[in-house]
Amino acid sequence: MISHATVLGRAHRLMQHNGQDFAAAAVPTPHIAIGIVCDGCGSKFVGNGRTTPSHNETGANLLGQFAITFLNERLPGLPHPISPDALEALLADLHLAALTFLHHLTAHFPEATRREFIATRLLATLVGFVRTAETAVFFWQGDGFLVADGAICQLDSGNQPDYLAYQLLQPNTAQTNFQLAFVPNPEQIGWLAVATDGWRAELLAQLEEPRSTLALQRWLNVQSQQRGQFDDDGAVATWHRT
Repeated sequence: MISHATVLGRAHRLMQHNGQDFAAAAVPTPHIAIGIVCDGCGSKFVGNGRTTPSHNETGANLLGQFAITFLNERLPGLPHPISPDALEALLADLHLAALTFLHHLTAHFPEATRREFIATRLLATLVGFVRTAETAVFFWQGDGFLVADGAICQLDSGNQPDYLAYQLLQPNTAQTNFQLAFVPNPEQIGWLAVATDGWRAELLAQLEEPRSTLALQRWLNVQSQQRGQFDDDGAVATWHRT
């Protein structure tokens, strides 16, 4: 079972801001599952003599949709059984393709406004997993959470995520691919999840119960009404062995 959901954070509701998180999941074949979450940067841009609010939910949605579409189309074409090396190569291809996609979005902006457009529209994290019949891997650029059978890893960037679109602002720096973590003993794994940094570890543990996308969204809506939870937006994608 594959599911995903998003929730608007309390602070965003009070300030009438858009939600800046994105989540998606796909099952391109019965033995392949994909989950992706993105979180847009909320910082304001200071430049050109003014301060500009952030609308990086644009980048979160565009980047997340591009990534899920890319993997959904390319994964079924890999030779079976899918090896870890083949997955690693495909995720490197995704990284380059995503950068190229973002570059094309900005190519025709005048240099004076290009930096502002990137900083206020395209800065977003990307955290995901791919589960195949043979293996499972997490990949990410930025912060968030990885969960495998209840074991939770927080990707802590010290509130300074390494957004993919930063490489558009610093084109002469060396390209860094996604960070990867292959799941040990993947044949024994019962469930996986990726989440944005608006979550708390104790709440992530409750994702062990399989829920459809609709049930997960309803459950998440209830959790967001509890005091102390989801001051920031939240997004999650999960896979459960059926």
